[in-house]
Amino acid sequence: MIMRSANREIAWSCDACGDDGVIHGWAGSPADLSTLDDSYVEGDAVALLIARDLFAVLWDVLQIGDAGELLVARAEGHADGVVLAGRTGAFEELVECVAAEANAEANRRRMRLLDEACAALEQTLAPG
Repeated sequence: MIMRSANREIAWSCDACGDDGVIHGWAGSPADLSTLDDSYVEGDAVALLIARDLFAVLWDVLQIGDAGELLVARAEGHADGVVLAGRTGAFEELVECVAAEANAEANRRRMRLLDEACAALEQTLAPG
């Protein structure tokens, strides 16, 4: 679980091992996404509950656009996995990036996980 406080500290805790801590001084670092803007993203607002192992694969995708990066960065933990919420345009961008990485992946296990993550993301774009 991760919580950002008003004083720009990030408190975290692990529900698996019980470890916890506070992160200071992250503002202005390469990990600071506060200046990214996804207000241009089009589409309907949607949410997806995804398994933690598939989310971990998304977290490691190397080439990703701003909207997709914010979609992953704003994800929230849930008892049954991780919830991604955003506009369909952000999901479309993320699907493209994940599919491209899957096509270039040599490790079969990681390729399979990328493909599964891509299929899960595409569910948010399916009509219905």
